Amino acid sequence: MNFFQTVYFNIDAFLIFFYRITENSVAGYFIGTWVLSLLCVIIGEFTISLAFRFNKEYIDHDNRKMVKMQNLSVQALMAKDKMSYKACNKEANEAFGKVFFKQIALAASSLWPIPFALGWMQTRFLDVEFLLPCRLPALGESVGYAFTFIPMYILARILFGKIKHKLPYFKKTQEILAEYNEGPRKTMSFSDKTDRE
Repeated sequence: MNFFQTVYFNIDAFLIFFYRITENSVAGYFIGTWVLSLLCVIIGEFTISLAFRFNKEYIDHDNRKMVKMQNLSVQALMAKDKMSYKACNKEANEAFGKVFFKQIALAASSLWPIPFALGWMQTRFLDVEFLLPCRLPALGESVGYAFTFIPMYILARILFGKIKHKLPYFKKTQEILAEYNEGPRKTMSFSDKTDRE
């Protein structure tokens, strides 16, 4: 047995334990799926925090550049220097694009455990179906494991968001993010121009 098979079998044994925690198979399914969705949320949040900590210097650099170029473009507009305004505004837009897509990448980094969880569930629960009270056009008369996992994942994400600031590691991460969001990034706006006139 190779390394990856050993890892898979250990993960499988760990996860299936929660599905077999009770004699009632339906209750066990929902308990196990809840634990799996909560694990996905925790691993995703941990991934975001690591990605942010390792990339903070680059994110700070792009944010500073965005603010600087935005302020220079407003100052150029106030000075009625159209050429400088266009050049600075272009640089500010490029920096904003970098910041925006880094934020998207950070947010997406929390979702990577989901396909692995669904893949594992497929190996165990492919034939499990839950009958619906009525036939729905897009779904039919029954739904499978994904239909139960996704709502539980969303609920786990919401609940974890409400308590993570009380957990030691995530509390520290929240403090870093709050400090980062409240940092000195004052940008000038076009209203500053009209206020001065």
